[in-house]
Amino acid sequence: MKIKSILKNIKNGHAASEFSEEKNPADKLKNDDLKTIECLKREYCSGCGACFNVCSFSAISMKYDDEGFLSPVVDYNKCSECGLCRKICPSLDPVYKNNPKPECYAAYTDEPVRENSSSGGIFTLAAEEILNAGGRVCGAAMTDSFVVRHIIIDSANQLDILRKSKYVQSDTGNVYSQIKKLLKENIPVLFCGCPCQVAGLYAALQNTPTDRLYTIDLMCHGSPSPGVFQKYIDSCYDRSQLEFIGFREKDYFGWSTEMTVKYKDGSIKRASRLTDPYYKAFLPCLSTREYCGNCEFSKLPRQGDITLADFWGVERFNKKLTDGKGTSIVSVNSQAGKELFDKIKKRLAVCSEIPIEHVLSNGQPFNKTFKSHPARKMYFEYIKNGASLEKAYDYAVNRKFDAAIYGVWFGCNYGSVATYYALHEIVRSFGLNIIMIDKPMINENDPEHGDTHSRRFAKEHYEISRIYSLRELKTLNRHVDTFIMGSDQVWNRGISRPFGMSYYFDFVDDSKKKISYAASFGHDRDFSAPGERTAISEYMKKFDGISVREKSGVDICRDVYDVEAVQVLDAVFAADRRIFDELADNSQAACSTVKKNYIAAYILDPTPEKREALLYAAEYLNCELVVMLDGVPWKFEENKKRMNLDKNVVENLTTESWLYYIKNSSFVITDSCHGLSFAIIYKKPFIGIANSRRGSSRFDSLLDTFDLKEHYVTDASHIKENPLLFEVPDYRAADIILERERKKSLDWLKKAIFSPKKINSDCVYPIYDTRLEK
Repeated sequence: MKIKSILKNIKNGHAASEFSEEKNPADKLKNDDLKTIECLKREYCSGCGACFNVCSFSAISMKYDDEGFLSPVVDYNKCSECGLCRKICPSLDPVYKNNPKPECYAAYTDEPVRENSSSGGIFTLAAEEILNAGGRVCGAAMTDSFVVRHIIIDSANQLDILRKSKYVQSDTGNVYSQIKKLLKENIPVLFCGCPCQVAGLYAALQNTPTDRLYTIDLMCHGSPSPGVFQKYIDSCYDRSQLEFIGFREKDYFGWSTEMTVKYKDGSIKRASRLTDPYYKAFLPCLSTREYCGNCEFSKLPRQGDITLADFWGVERFNKKLTDGKGTSIVSVNSQAGKELFDKIKKRLAVCSEIPIEHVLSNGQPFNKTFKSHPARKMYFEYIKNGASLEKAYDYAVNRKFDAAIYGVWFGCNYGSVATYYALHEIVRSFGLNIIMIDKPMINENDPEHGDTHSRRFAKEHYEISRIYSLRELKTLNRHVDTFIMGSDQVWNRGISRPFGMSYYFDFVDDSKKKISYAASFGHDRDFSAPGERTAISEYMKKFDGISVREKSGVDICRDVYDVEAVQVLDAVFAADRRIFDELADNSQAACSTVKKNYIAAYILDPTPEKREALLYAAEYLNCELVVMLDGVPWKFEENKKRMNLDKNVVENLTTESWLYYIKNSSFVITDSCHGLSFAIIYKKPFIGIANSRRGSSRFDSLLDTFDLKEHYVTDASHIKENPLLFEVPDYRAADIILERERKKSLDWLKKAIFSPKKINSDCVYPIYDTRLEK
């Protein structure tokens, strides 16, 4: 909602919770059947720790997830499924009880309290008030190992460890349980934390008197990852020599936001928030918890009795309220907060009421969240893959990728989609972040850019770039390090000619890596025009590595284009089979009532002979037929008519279902090279039918590789004549060949990607990558 609407509603006396956008609790659930906190979607868990504190069976532990944040994990061997953890979760059932129109103040205290505080020193005065009354204070402290944890203190001498900002999400541990015990003993407690942590505390204290509890929440910018902070320390400093890390020190340029690191030998290192790799990611909310972008507690009414914030821009509001050493915004949200603030007012050097409208309009997260950066997910992907913080920031913010895969995956061919998915997953398994470059747009009416199954699959399963025109492809050099020409018939000029020389990377700068993996010419001869070959040869000579799928491709590269190539497996064989199992098991077909005993027939080009062969095979094997046709939607009805097996043909087939039908079949008959490939992957009895129109050399090369040519015919009519075709292939030898060739193929691709890049540069100084020293 716009700020004017918020102000209007506050002026009219409406509580913020009545007009702020509310989230439906059901939208937060990943599994409504689960009675535990694990029913909650990851993006709606703040990591507050309330569930951990209330579990009387010790079935919940807080463990670091893959992004370095603490999240609840349930041990079902201990869990009674009482449902209490889910019932009290503040994210599932947020509570708003404080004043929606709180009084707001600009305030700061005298020196030296303020000198040792991040802002105006208000927390220190409030803490001293509680401690002087015999109470306890709970806040975030940094341990000797530089882990931020909430602890409870009972003496003013310990206050220094709780003061100052710590831009890391703190571990609340079991402090809620400790506070509950203190309150039952009638001991006053002051708790200070992020709004979600205050909400977590109240949730954990249900049925406990809270009249002696005082809470302070912070106008939170978001909670950065503890895991990223530890990586930052280890990569930027010598941990063994560190003595202190501070985010908001005032001994250098006054009230600043710089990083300060002090060593045991007395030396100091400072870094600007604009250059420090940890700060740079924190400020735009790249490294903050996913929940922070969905936070339901950074709004009015606030969670704490008092809310504190830095008063950035105070000099523009009123110069008399600042001396450059730190001014706080204080929001008094409840009667308890008013009582506490009234007690410390007399010790404030400055205390001036300010309009709530100004606080709402100055950019503070008072009644809004700081939204996560759009590249947040990408940032953490780079971190998880071992990238430095500098690289993760640069590549995420500037949308840069380690590699891009380009090819013919965009079409309506199930095998091609599976091939490019396999290649994507292989390269990703190397720890690289990659995108698929979409097919260049020839014209706006190109049917391939409709809502085809390949585009749906791409959007769901991997990072996909936008649609480029041929003229725009060169801009990708700003975003990609390594370009990989993908598998399948990328060098069949009958397919690639409409896209110019882009399939030979004419748009890629020579400073970039250029690789082909399992490229195919589609046939045992080259179809490029004689006038094109010189240009193609020059482009191919600039590749850093060339591999092809068929042996005939090695010959064409050498004899026609004067380049050396290596034969490797199609990506579907090189990839881990489990990636296809997962797709198949999650397909729509998996939920259908398909019978177990059936022939999976994948026919690209129906003919009467193929139809008769399928009917004969079904009778011979006593199986039903499941017929799958070419994925091109505008050919489906025509192919269906030619097949003339209407009741057996699968409608609206997806790539996932295509895999499912092959995986779960009793037998496979196909005129598709990729149909044969998956029959071999799933060790099915099969019959391959040559498809000379689409290139029979691909069939020959595939079956020769695995020594399975006895299950192959050049004409569908021959199937009736040879009962040996129906025997189960001996896959023992094929398995040995597969493992050997898979290792060879993956080793080649890794070497091609990670080997040094040789660059001929006209620069006046040499370019040398220092990482090569390692």
